[in-house]
Amino acid sequence: MSCPSTQRYPKTMSIRMLTAGFGLAAALSAQEAAQQSSVWSVDASGHRVEGPRYTYAESPGGSRRVETAQSINGRMVPIQSAEDRLIQQDSQSKVVERVIRKYDANGNPGPPIKVHIEEKKNSDGSTTIQSSAYEADINGNLHLFERSTSQIRNNGATETSTTVERATLNGPLQTVERDSKVERPTGNGSQAESTTYRRDISGNFTPFAQEVKQITKSGAEQTTDAARYELGPDGKLTLAARAIDHVKKNPDGSEVSDTDVYAIFSTGRTVDLSSNPPRLQEQIHKERTTAPGGKMVETTSVRARLPNDQSSFGAYEKVSQTTYTSTDASGREVKSVSTAVSRRDPNGDIVVDQGRVEQSVTTKK
Repeated sequence: MSCPSTQRYPKTMSIRMLTAGFGLAAALSAQEAAQQSSVWSVDASGHRVEGPRYTYAESPGGSRRVETAQSINGRMVPIQSAEDRLIQQDSQSKVVERVIRKYDANGNPGPPIKVHIEEKKNSDGSTTIQSSAYEADINGNLHLFERSTSQIRNNGATETSTTVERATLNGPLQTVERDSKVERPTGNGSQAESTTYRRDISGNFTPFAQEVKQITKSGAEQTTDAARYELGPDGKLTLAARAIDHVKKNPDGSEVSDTDVYAIFSTGRTVDLSSNPPRLQEQIHKERTTAPGGKMVETTSVRARLPNDQSSFGAYEKVSQTTYTSTDASGREVKSVSTAVSRRDPNGDIVVDQGRVEQSVTTKK
């Protein structure tokens, strides 16, 4: 995988992508954790090919994540990395600095992206999180190119409002996006609604996308109804996709879930002209069961509309199996996860196509 040393994060990249892992960084606690994961695939000859590898390490003072991949000469070299460092923390505030780097094909680091993340508790009980992203020019000088500010209030319902500012061609920051999210508990679950507004060519902020999620619980069963709305040809928000998930937990620790996926896209991501509103395109069945040795096995099966007959569904086919192993020893929590994913080959047979292996160790201080 090639990544030229001159390549940098585009200014159109949302700062929320740059700070995607901040939820973990902001919650740094008195513990140490290490995690390693890797992905693999099967080539045309049926041979297993190792893919990118990920390493993650966390301590009370910060964290570091590195993604590596095999170069053209067979060496494992870094592709990108993110390092968090806890600058300051007290009962009212926390400051974290994140340094993000991309590397070229030989593993040489490119110019850094630095993100200054500050969380502050206000006197009215609300919380403010401000993330400022800086990029280096050819002389190594850092320039602010994007800033995100979130206000979080909890008055029975959790309200979060976020404003994203981005540098213009003339230099000053300009607000380009706003996001509003409200999550409130209900009698038997919760409801969340978030709307993203973007500046149009006239300078006005109009709804760009909306997500609505309703969770209801009844005994050992939980139902999640999640819908996403996107801009339609008429400039109005239109239902684009919906997923209804039913989960049942059994006394023995096993779990069964069934998900109905409604979308305007059919198998192969082609537009289904008859899906207005979105119609049922796919059904996902998952079973999580306990196995000897403290293992948990999750099997996923999927069926979808037939490519050559959109009026009919195919049979359920097993597409992946994940095995979880967790043991406690000497105050450490050790977890191992392995996943195998299958696909249908040109002969119509289901074959293992790719997988993932992950191991993590957490030690509480």
